[in-house]
Amino acid sequence: MIESKRDYSKEIADICKQHNVKYMGLRGSSYDQENIGTEDPEIYFLVEFFPMEPKEYGRCYFGLEKELENLFGREVILCDLTGITLPELLGPLTKRKTDIYKA
Repeated sequence: MIESKRDYSKEIADICKQHNVKYMGLRGSSYDQENIGTEDPEIYFLVEFFPMEPKEYGRCYFGLEKELENLFGREVILCDLTGITLPELLGPLTKRKTDIYKA
C-alpha cells in the first residue's frame, strides 16, 4: 500500500526524464500527486513521449510502466496520447485529468 499525502513529484520527474516523457497526467479517479490511487487497485496515467525510434519507444514505454509500478506498488495503466489526434477519442480520455509532469 502506498502512503497517502505524499508528494511524488520529484520521483515522477526523474522517471519521466529517464524515459523520454514530454507530458504526464493522472486520469479519472487517480486524483492528484498526493493521493495517487490510494483507493484504487490500479493507477491510470496519460503520457506523451518525445519523438523516438520504435525500439527506443518500446524501451521507454515498458521501462516507464515498470518504474511507476515499483514506485507505487500497484498496477499502472499507461495511455499514450502521442498518436491520438481525433477529438472524439482525445476528449473523453482527457476530460478528467490532472497534469503532473511537463518537460
